[in-house]
Amino acid sequence: MYRLIFAISLLCMALNLHAKKREQDYPRAEIKVSYNYHEKFMRGNVEYAERDVPMLLLANSTQSKFYSPHTEYKDSLESTSSGRVLCHKILSQAVKQALETGDQSLVDNFAYKTRMYVFKDYPDSVLTLFDSYMFEHDLHMEPFSEIKWHIVEDSTRSVLGYECRMATTEYHGRKWTAWFAPEIPVCDGPWKLRGLPGLILEATEEKGHHSFIADGIETTDQPIRPAYPSGL
Repeated sequence: MYRLIFAISLLCMALNLHAKKREQDYPRAEIKVSYNYHEKFMRGNVEYAERDVPMLLLANSTQSKFYSPHTEYKDSLESTSSGRVLCHKILSQAVKQALETGDQSLVDNFAYKTRMYVFKDYPDSVLTLFDSYMFEHDLHMEPFSEIKWHIVEDSTRSVLGYECRMATTEYHGRKWTAWFAPEIPVCDGPWKLRGLPGLILEATEEKGHHSFIADGIETTDQPIRPAYPSGL
């Protein structure tokens, strides 16, 4: 076990050094927002399952990246041969401990919760999406589609200490309710959502299948890196 931890530490150090060498090549975010993504989905033909996935939004005035830090970490490992070996060792160790303890969460915690990356480029009005469905990877670029928001007058609530206003829309066949903070002049939000005069801190789909709720926000100069090759 100690050898495994040592190997993980060495690989993380190597990845960090590589990342630092290239940081100057990447644009910098101005704001970082953490969200809880709650998803309700069909498992089999009759049973609904639910899960919560921590997500991050890195954004500046011209571009953004919405992704799972856990997914990015796994993709960083899978992008190199030594990382793939280490992934196999970590998973094997987790399976062994799960069999010994009966705690399946040890394996579940290492598995992908989502493969989603969403990049928005505002000057070019282009969105790039990576995701996977039924083990099939999907990567495509699409022009910004118009989102017709209806801002609900006199409907406000506080989110993370910011006074937010309510807006509704029908987008991709789903009805959404969003809460945005005019105090934060970033016209962005989780997933593909954007276009309101302030940062979207909460968004809920009408049927409850998808929701994004911000649970942290801070200024940052963190680089907006592309997805690792294993992710794309």
